Amino acid sequence: MIDFRYHLVSLVAVFIALAVGIVLGAGPLREGLSSTLEGEVSQLRAERTELRNEVDLANQRAEARERALERTAGRALDGTLEGVRVGVVIFPGADRNVLEQLERQLDRAGGQVGLTVEVSEDWAGPTPDEELLTRLAETLEVPAPREGTSPTTATVLAAVLAGADQPGRLGAWITAGAELEDAGLVELTWRGGTVDAFTDRRPSDALVVVGGDLDAAAAQEEDGQRALALRLDLVDGLGELGVPLVVTGTGTERPPAEGEDTLDPLVAAVRDDRDLADRVSTVDNVEHLSGQIAAALGLAWELQEESGHYGLGRGADEPLPAMPPVRAPGVAVPLPEETGPADGTDDEGGDDGFVGDPAGDGATSTSAP
Repeated sequence: MIDFRYHLVSLVAVFIALAVGIVLGAGPLREGLSSTLEGEVSQLRAERTELRNEVDLANQRAEARERALERTAGRALDGTLEGVRVGVVIFPGADRNVLEQLERQLDRAGGQVGLTVEVSEDWAGPTPDEELLTRLAETLEVPAPREGTSPTTATVLAAVLAGADQPGRLGAWITAGAELEDAGLVELTWRGGTVDAFTDRRPSDALVVVGGDLDAAAAQEEDGQRALALRLDLVDGLGELGVPLVVTGTGTERPPAEGEDTLDPLVAAVRDDRDLADRVSTVDNVEHLSGQIAAALGLAWELQEESGHYGLGRGADEPLPAMPPVRAPGVAVPLPEETGPADGTDDEGGDDGFVGDPAGDGATSTSAP
């Protein structure tokens, strides 16, 4: 049985240990601990200052490179999209500032943005108007969806954007686009006037798709999976219809959080599909000037039937494409029935509007992307 003496001895031992700690802390150990702590704090401050200087220097270098890129972009882009009528497809949540900057680079390349198509939140709804889609599909050459056989909002929109009219139904794509707009699925903006005042009844020569706010995490949820599937249907349908197309996304310019995938899910899905990746170009950093330039140059290569994948993310070939050929001023993209063989020459030995061999001596300025 523990008696009073045991408790007394334990209490005395505690006070002795406390007294020894106070004496040592105030005496021989004080100076050593203080010096150690002061040294560690000084080292941390120096490291923080060094890291801050490195970040400031990296920011200054990035800004300098961006200014240099801005100054050379005009020369790089000049004439590469001369006479090309460009359409822009915008998914929900796209950054308006990025859109303006992208259109500026397309304009610098000589492209003419004639039609902007804003996709609404409702287009990926779980209960599409099948009667409307079926009726519109009877007037258009609608590509098959990736899954199933019934036309989807995306495949009908692909036929509209491609101007894929059924034989004898010239201009049906314009009427179908108006009906999709009336149904609240898209919003069409015609540059230079309304559709009634728009005298050029041809569809766009080439398209740029601008990704919205669907990220990799959201794409794993049920609604996100449906939205991603429809976006893929649209891209795949445009590829099947032979429309020169660049799909753009954002996110890879910023460092990812732990375990985060910053690559746009639509860009990732296109790159992961080998067949689709051979027919469609992608840019994963369109929020940055280099990505906007890559989109314009990539579109020029798409008109040459050359696809590539650009940016900083997974599956990118290069940050920027190689320089494409320059289009001759005033030469529009030929209609499908006017297009010559794949080598860019017609049966009479003429050219396709590109300045690649002006001397006719076999020396060209064209390089593969």
